[in-house]
Amino acid sequence: MNNRSNIIEVINTILKYYAKNTTFNVLLDKAVDEISPTKKFKELLYKEIFNDGYQSFFYSLNSIINDEVQKGKPKDFYKYRVNEKIKFFVFYRIHIINKLFEGKKVFSIALQQKSFLGLQKMLFNVSDEIWYQSGDQSTDFNYYSKRAILMNIYLSSYLYSIYDKSNGLDKTKSFIDKQINNVLKFGRIKAKFKSFFIQK
Repeated sequence: MNNRSNIIEVINTILKYYAKNTTFNVLLDKAVDEISPTKKFKELLYKEIFNDGYQSFFYSLNSIINDEVQKGKPKDFYKYRVNEKIKFFVFYRIHIINKLFEGKKVFSIALQQKSFLGLQKMLFNVSDEIWYQSGDQSTDFNYYSKRAILMNIYLSSYLYSIYDKSNGLDKTKSFIDKQINNVLKFGRIKAKFKSFFIQK
């Protein structure tokens, strides 16, 4: 078993024992007691992997998700349109969280351990990663508006997935498609109005 598999096991054990107001060190101690890692890996857990408490927890979680998403990209991914890439990234991130971890518990920890601004920042970073991986190079005002829209899509899709009992999260996938298609339609309408008003 490699370090990555062990880290996933540690994260899941932390999720299992998590309760409101529990300090991270208490959870890590419980995980270490249950898993009984090697002395070397135990030292790595405390001194490097989870040396910054819950901040390290979310960083490790996100790193694992990103690794899995990159591995799961289809061979013809480069042929995808930007909106298709975004749909893939949003859905596949949620799929990985539900596959490897307990999505509801992850959200609960984020909600309890992060301030409102902290949650906003975390969502912004996820949205920024998705846009960047989809090939977005914008640096103007659209940079922020695109990420703000995607933050809402990602959060609502994540919450929807928590209660989605369909096979392979098919309902969540449809939910994401509808949201992104609605944004695209709105974008086209805005463009038509803009062209109408600037006609000479």
